[in-house]
Amino acid sequence: MQKEISDYMKNHIEMLLGQTKAYQPFIKTAFPGLNLADASFNVIVGNAFSVFLGQFAMRMISPTEQDFAEFGQLVSGYRKKVDEIFS
Repeated sequence: MQKEISDYMKNHIEMLLGQTKAYQPFIKTAFPGLNLADASFNVIVGNAFSVFLGQFAMRMISPTEQDFAEFGQLVSGYRKKVDEIFS
């Protein structure tokens, strides 16, 4: 993955984590009894994936298999941070 895209994705995911942390009390109240860490992580990954594809589209290039693998590694690294927000 190009460094520009990787850096952009890291910043975007950090912003999503910050929003999750800010809205955590509301999320816990609105959705009691759910595994909120899993649900939030899935929302973050879905949003980040859309941004990931958009970054490639803006550059008029297609992501390679390696780019998809790097995306998976990148977002997997944030799983623990999401778990910590809801622990």
